[in-house]
Amino acid sequence: MMTDRFNSLALIALGILLVLGPQAYAEGGNPLWQLTQPFPFPGTQIDFPLDLSQQAQISEGQQRIQQARDEYRQALEQNPNDTSLMEHYAWFLYSNGYHDKECLRLLEKSLIRGNAADPGGLFNAIVEVREELGLPVTPLKKPSMPQRITSKPKRTPHPSFKTDRATHGASTGKNVTTPPLEETESFKHWTFTPYYDYSFFNHGRQGWQEEYAQLLYQVNRSLILGAEIDILQRPPSGTDIYYSALASYYLLKELEVHGKISICPDPSFAATQIYTGGFIYQAAPRLGFLLDYQRYNFIQGPIDQINPGLAYNFNDESSIVVRYVRGWAFYNLQYNYYSAALNLGLPGKRKLTMAFAYGTDPDAQIGADGSTDTSLSPAYTYSLFFTQPITRDLTLFTGIQYVYRLRESGGELYQQLTPTIGCSLKF
Repeated sequence: MMTDRFNSLALIALGILLVLGPQAYAEGGNPLWQLTQPFPFPGTQIDFPLDLSQQAQISEGQQRIQQARDEYRQALEQNPNDTSLMEHYAWFLYSNGYHDKECLRLLEKSLIRGNAADPGGLFNAIVEVREELGLPVTPLKKPSMPQRITSKPKRTPHPSFKTDRATHGASTGKNVTTPPLEETESFKHWTFTPYYDYSFFNHGRQGWQEEYAQLLYQVNRSLILGAEIDILQRPPSGTDIYYSALASYYLLKELEVHGKISICPDPSFAATQIYTGGFIYQAAPRLGFLLDYQRYNFIQGPIDQINPGLAYNFNDESSIVVRYVRGWAFYNLQYNYYSAALNLGLPGKRKLTMAFAYGTDPDAQIGADGSTDTSLSPAYTYSLFFTQPITRDLTLFTGIQYVYRLRESGGELYQQLTPTIGCSLKF
């Protein structure tokens, strides 16, 4: 569960979250560069708010024990059938010294459901808590399978409840000892995400290719650092390569900030630099507010855009994201773009993402005399992506995107079909 920050974007995710955006164009309709990634793949920064269980994990990692307890309790109230969350919360209460009836009830329910990761450990914990509470011996039978060794960290109880536990021990006549501090990281720090896509066009246009790779390192439960390389082949213009560095940091449990710098050393159609910054604010348990700013420095001139949006989680697996883009291009153009993405959780931790976007894009054409002519072209974009976990640490994703682009004066400019395949590996 501690790796969810890599999944919500979700994988976060951030899961896969589709966020479509406008494109800048040159050479009579050949895009200079897609201003907003068609979708952050598994392993990118989170683009929708954390759910309660993820909030609780962050609070637990920062030793805000009382706050983590409240968040785990609320998360379980919203998802009472989540057996993994129930067992995790039971162990959280037990290892932090909350040996009360709530802890006992969750330990027993986790054992009774029959799919616990450590049934022998649960049984021993039940016996201990019942003894400390002065209750009769448990009617549950000890599991016949041998006790499994778990990697759950034992934490020293927070000062706010050390006194309560000491008082309880005195009232029952028992000496209560606190487990020693044994902080261990229970998540994979690295995530590697490569993908490949190829674009087909009508009207005799040459196809495009893209090879992309991203490497992320989760320093702790609040900070992620990363690097990217993006190779773009756009005949007849040539091939451009972006090198990027990015970071994501939780200033507060409700507030994540992120930034990214991309550089293309010798662009033939791409921007020389791209600067991106933004934040995600969790305004409510299931509602998040998104805001990003991008600055693109092209040879033809700069492009600036602001991307506000809202994200709503129906549950831990499904969400909807709507975004609006307001842009200013080449000193004399203004444009708008709208997008919506629906992320559906499927059985087996699969995910299906459907998205639609509409808006106008800036277009710049360099004439024979060296002058730059600018215009706007509308486009409709439809996307469908599917995520399939292969193992606990390996996820495959594939999808397709269709673009129907119009001329500024009306009529079809071209149609574009782009299949994509990639994976995300944690290690």
